[in-house]
Amino acid sequence: MTNAKDFGKLSYRLRKSLYIFGTIIRSFKYAGYYVFWLKFLQVIFVPIDLLCAFIERIFYPCRPAKDTPVIFVVGIHRTGSTLVSQYIADTFPCFPIGNFAAIAKRSNYLLHRFFSFFYRKRKKLRFRNFYGISTGFYTIGDAYEFWDQWFGKNHYLAPASINNETKDRIRCHFHNLYHAYKKPLVTKNNRNSLMIDQLYKIFPNAFFVIVEREPVSVIRSTVKASRDFFGNSNILWGIMPYKTFSPDNYTNIIEAATKQYVELEKVLKNSMRNIPAESYIKIDYDSFCKYPQYFQKQLQDILEKKYNLDIYEVKNGDRTFHVSKRLNNNALEQKIAGYLKKWTVEKRNYESEDTSMD
Repeated sequence: MTNAKDFGKLSYRLRKSLYIFGTIIRSFKYAGYYVFWLKFLQVIFVPIDLLCAFIERIFYPCRPAKDTPVIFVVGIHRTGSTLVSQYIADTFPCFPIGNFAAIAKRSNYLLHRFFSFFYRKRKKLRFRNFYGISTGFYTIGDAYEFWDQWFGKNHYLAPASINNETKDRIRCHFHNLYHAYKKPLVTKNNRNSLMIDQLYKIFPNAFFVIVEREPVSVIRSTVKASRDFFGNSNILWGIMPYKTFSPDNYTNIIEAATKQYVELEKVLKNSMRNIPAESYIKIDYDSFCKYPQYFQKQLQDILEKKYNLDIYEVKNGDRTFHVSKRLNNNALEQKIAGYLKKWTVEKRNYESEDTSMD
């Protein structure tokens, strides 16, 4: 029985991987094909990455510092957090945790210190990404391989808990990266959105940029991603609010994606309760795309005080980004709006009952 169950899981993962592979091939996007190049580089770098990590443990012991300056860009999937993180990495004097961090995930100083001499920030004319994977050797991105060494390979759920030993390992790793590049670090990963409060406990000196977007657009994009990657199967794309959440409990994938969004909003809200107001900023994605320089000025004022950031190193971010316009009479969006109304009302009723019980 167990063998049959294990075989079923293996078969499911294989079919899922093959479908994702096919989706990338059919995308005809450079950013999509860049994923294969990154995977190749990760394999090539394994020997030197392991060697540097071994040497570092002997000759470069680090202290689990809590004051490392780290900027976390977080938000529900499909809110535009990748673009916002690319903009920050491009215009602010920070080093992005992204593709190179995923390639050299074990080393935390030697390999990074060596390559830091070749790191040159050039203003990008165009920001490309394919579902969180950006193009460029040093470019910011989800870098799941980097985070997996502490949080596991389930990219849809936050780990149940993080023990003190793991917290110290993370602090050591980031402390050494900071000293390798001599710059504040900026990182983006959707799974981190589920654990903002835990990350703040690890890095009390961190700053969070929380990206929000109009719900219908987020849900519509989630439905599209689910169909692009998994076809007509009842598999939902993106992070999950809790372990028992399942699309099978809802009428269709559209309702499931709506409920997923509503529950994720609740998770983010609860996660932010113990974070001081001066440690985060919320931004609306559509407003950011129209007036990114306004957001840049806000963030610049904050980081100048918090991290003693040199404002003269901040690049001019006076540009705009295209935002796809949705049609209000679209059948899909009408369904989403209906489900959103249903689950938002139910959520309010639940919260009202919960408050009265208190």
